[in-house]
Amino acid sequence: MAISLEEAREILLPLVQVLPVEKVPVEMSYGRILADALCAESDFPPFDRSPLDGYALIASEVYSATPEQPVILRQVDNVPAGSVSEIIIQGGTACRIMTGAPLPAGATGVVRLENTKVIGDQVYVFEGRETEKQICMKGEEIAAGEELIAAGVKIGFGAMGMLALNGEAMPSVYRQPRAALLATGSEIISVEKQLTPGKIRNSNSYMLSGQVIDAGSRPVILRNVPDEREAIIAGLKEAEQYDIVITTGGASVGDRDLIADVFRSIGVNVFFERVEMKPGMPVVAGVKGEKLFLGLSGNPAAASISFEQIIRPLLLKMGGRKTWYRPQVQARLAVPFKKSTGAKRFVWASWRQERGQLFVEPSAMQGNGMLKSAIAANSLMIIPANSPPLPVGTEVSVMLLIDND
Repeated sequence: MAISLEEAREILLPLVQVLPVEKVPVEMSYGRILADALCAESDFPPFDRSPLDGYALIASEVYSATPEQPVILRQVDNVPAGSVSEIIIQGGTACRIMTGAPLPAGATGVVRLENTKVIGDQVYVFEGRETEKQICMKGEEIAAGEELIAAGVKIGFGAMGMLALNGEAMPSVYRQPRAALLATGSEIISVEKQLTPGKIRNSNSYMLSGQVIDAGSRPVILRNVPDEREAIIAGLKEAEQYDIVITTGGASVGDRDLIADVFRSIGVNVFFERVEMKPGMPVVAGVKGEKLFLGLSGNPAAASISFEQIIRPLLLKMGGRKTWYRPQVQARLAVPFKKSTGAKRFVWASWRQERGQLFVEPSAMQGNGMLKSAIAANSLMIIPANSPPLPVGTEVSVMLLIDND
């Protein structure tokens, strides 16, 4: 008997433990999950500084400056970035300053270089309004002690820059889950082999390896094994050294569908064998010790949908993520959906925005064993259980194939 997708998640997610923490060089941290919240060690900017090349001065002295009546000041110093002036700016004086350099004491504004002209040590200022705004004040972006990045956040390029800015050369991140991928089936051959009658190449392991990587995890593709009990057991023994075991093939109800029985024979406590969704209804799931075993259909579309809906959230939780599900939006059908639906159906699709309205269109070739429909898809349409054919304009839920954070 099949259980609902929601029940399947409720059974499996509590069994998943977040993996241990490790330190990595900041330059290798992209895409990893931050384990500890990052708090600012100091103010940033750490001092009042100039955001542009120009002259530091007393802002009130040049407010009325115009090209016809420039204000003339005496240059008393020159401060490149990385240096600190020992001069105190007083009335009638200015200091040449570069972008990023600390503001000299006494200065209350910076005038742009292009609004000045220099003759000897005299600085002619032609435009002086709002010079007091041309200062990056100490701590205006970041205050010491402020939380910059929360734990559980996926590190992007901005976060990498912030880690470096804060002196985090070896940030703490969660270890990436290692997912063993074992393809079963006597018809399956390796990708490099030539096709012979009755054989097909192993596409599932490579398709799922991409989905594993997309979930922030590391795939391990194992050798293919035939539909033979001892061969499958040997493959599973090799797979057990990894964090989660995922098989494809042999998960349905045919004479050669051995996965559920083999799982039990090696000590896996099987929770369920079918989930009410299409494609991807055959899902054998269980646990041995603290390790999850998931057996998926050998049909590519079915395997990929089962992975997306059941295994991806598990990997995200294992890897330390706080959000485990894709974002969803409501969109209107751009074309009719002509199938009636018994179990909840997930349909590869493309969504777009036109004149402020979201539209979605299912991909062609949606069979369980078909892989082509997933290539250009950017979303999954979610068709409710027991749904009749749907006309153009029907509003449906759409799962976007992007991260939720």
